[in-house]
Amino acid sequence: MASTTRLTRREFFHDVVAHTRAALPGDLASFQTYATMNLVKLHYGQPRLHYEVWTNARDNHIEIGLHFEDGPESTEALIGFFDRHIVEIKHELGPDVELERWTPSWGHLFTLLPYQPLTEDLAREVGERLARMIAVLQPLLDEASAQVRLSRGTGEGNRRQRRYRRGR
Repeated sequence: MASTTRLTRREFFHDVVAHTRAALPGDLASFQTYATMNLVKLHYGQPRLHYEVWTNARDNHIEIGLHFEDGPESTEALIGFFDRHIVEIKHELGPDVELERWTPSWGHLFTLLPYQPLTEDLAREVGERLARMIAVLQPLLDEASAQVRLSRGTGEGNRRQRRYRRGR
């Protein structure tokens, strides 16, 4: 029976994560997550190399992808690595998967779904697609990461410190 009950974004992301985890083999099910109002990120100890589901109502799509946000050198190397495997990746994940560099230090390998009401059925579909993407891409990302020097480290402690200014 189809579930057409609308979910909040928070509920939707929670369910996407649950469906993704359930669809992955044990060794890939132990990812870490971080959610904001419009997206959820999943990673395996390197937050700047993460999978992401972004509900972009403004541009009318839902993105499911692997993001490279580590720095110019590593992003270039990772995009080059995945470009060399793009035919096999598209064979496994479908012809609509794209590899794109947005800025010198930011790129992604992704697919888009049309934006639609956030339901349990959609959360299941997105979770299953994301699990398939992880199952195909994570072994490649592990291989690439062993060859690429990550420029900003792997821990949360390397985040730029925000500076707050007191009002006068």
